[in-house]
Amino acid sequence: METVRFYFSFRSPYSWFAFLRIEEALAGLPVVIDYIPIFPPKDYPRDLLADPVRCAYVRADAARFAKAYGLKLRAPNPFDTDWLRPSAAYLFAADCGRGREFANNAYALRFNKGRNIGHNDAIAEAARSAGIDQDSAVRAADDPVFRKRVLAGFVHAKQDGLIGVPFFVYRGEMFWGNDRIEWLLRAIATALGQPVPDLRSNPLAPPCK
Repeated sequence: METVRFYFSFRSPYSWFAFLRIEEALAGLPVVIDYIPIFPPKDYPRDLLADPVRCAYVRADAARFAKAYGLKLRAPNPFDTDWLRPSAAYLFAADCGRGREFANNAYALRFNKGRNIGHNDAIAEAARSAGIDQDSAVRAADDPVFRKRVLAGFVHAKQDGLIGVPFFVYRGEMFWGNDRIEWLLRAIATALGQPVPDLRSNPLAPPCK
């Protein structure tokens, strides 16, 4: 089994969309997914909030994706929080074998209900709905061990050449964006010797079957 590294951020609606799709997209393939939570550091030079034109586009684009997927999208207020906290709590949930459930709950609280998922009540609710101990998850959010593990993910991200989220790495090849999952599938199929559509003869064909 080979590994697909999946860098995601609880800050990003595109990471939410990718999180909802990736397991089903890769189901049945001989790969495992390594989920790595990250977030933009303070004073991140390419922060979309610093560019009102880009910010407006992302809001409209995310709403377009959400509508297509049948999801309710609500802008969180405030948009930012202490991103180490939900990321550290996620790693605790992952250690309990409930990482995906916790993340899906946290994303729903943030983008369905506009909640601040850095707060204890939201972390506790995401953990409880995932079937893990909510008090332990809240403690993990501030636990130096889990927080150090989150920061270690940035080292791997830098080594992988991460430029944004969601970000996938397979056999050293990089794929940036929820809409690059199909290209990730194409790379896996190619590695397995399976046929993929010939885009030279039909550039409008889907990247994979």
